[in-house]
Amino acid sequence: MKKICALFIMSLLIGVIISGCGGNKAVEIKSLTTYTDAAMGFVIKSPSNWQSQNREGERFLSYTSAEGLKRFHNYDVDGETAAKIEVNIIQLGENQTIDSVMFRKIFQKEIYSKPENVTIDGVKAFRQTYTFDLNDGQFQGEIYYAQKDPKIVTVISFEAFGGTFDKYKEKFSEIIKDVKLAYIAEKKADTVKVVKEADPPSANLVNYKGEGFTILIPDNFRVLTPKTNSLKNYMLQGDRRGDCNISIDITDATKQNKIDKIAQDNKTKFGGAEPKATNLSGQKAYIFEFSASAEIQRRAYFVVNGNKLYRIIMDWNKVKDADMFKPIFEKCIASFKFQ
Repeated sequence: MKKICALFIMSLLIGVIISGCGGNKAVEIKSLTTYTDAAMGFVIKSPSNWQSQNREGERFLSYTSAEGLKRFHNYDVDGETAAKIEVNIIQLGENQTIDSVMFRKIFQKEIYSKPENVTIDGVKAFRQTYTFDLNDGQFQGEIYYAQKDPKIVTVISFEAFGGTFDKYKEKFSEIIKDVKLAYIAEKKADTVKVVKEADPPSANLVNYKGEGFTILIPDNFRVLTPKTNSLKNYMLQGDRRGDCNISIDITDATKQNKIDKIAQDNKTKFGGAEPKATNLSGQKAYIFEFSASAEIQRRAYFVVNGNKLYRIIMDWNKVKDADMFKPIFEKCIASFKFQ
């Protein structure tokens, strides 16, 4: 009897030790490096051991890993414990103000805190926080809106999955304190900048065969198959715009294949609006369409075939080149067929 009790106690201790070793880990920020945007003059520090990408005059992005960045595309309930820092430069159109920029949200407006007055680069700015629970813990973010130039709004966001935001908070505060906001510099008369645009999506569509489906895609697009937690993921991309693409994500639907429930369960992650019933390859499907950001419009399709859930996401820039991408992408989606 004593031996049984001893074994039982030992198993409990092992369980405690194992559970204590788990949990989500933040990626250590070893040092900061400075990025300066030559076109708009904004300056921001970012972790030197993170990865980064930028579009001069438009966007800067710093993230823990390429794999982790994919999770931010759809804010998946499971995935790598990732974090990112993002700066978007919004040029205001006629009758647009900083308020109209702040009005547009990725998530439901109820998730966000009330705007708080802060100061960035010596000017008045606004800060909001937002949180929601996912399978690996709390997702948390904060977003700042500031305007140094009457024609420009600088939007800065910090986000982290898996309850790790507080581990980054001190460095995030240090970064926002040293930000220099975007502005339009006076153009020099003797300076001429020529920008060569990459080719738009081709109108010539070719057949691509994936796992259990076929789809027509522009013949100048490439198909990437990044590793994700899904059974399979396909990313259809061209060279002209990095923010216009189609992704096809296949997940297991053996435990839940009721498309009506799946659509309702995904409302908060896909715009918060009621999903609209549609048809895809002869199967009942649902569609969400919403603004994923100030410039990006997103359309997400959900359809079940057999024991697999297919999620097809179409992103296009509604401000720039929408007439080039949206009609072609709609033809691609319409050609989608199950095999």
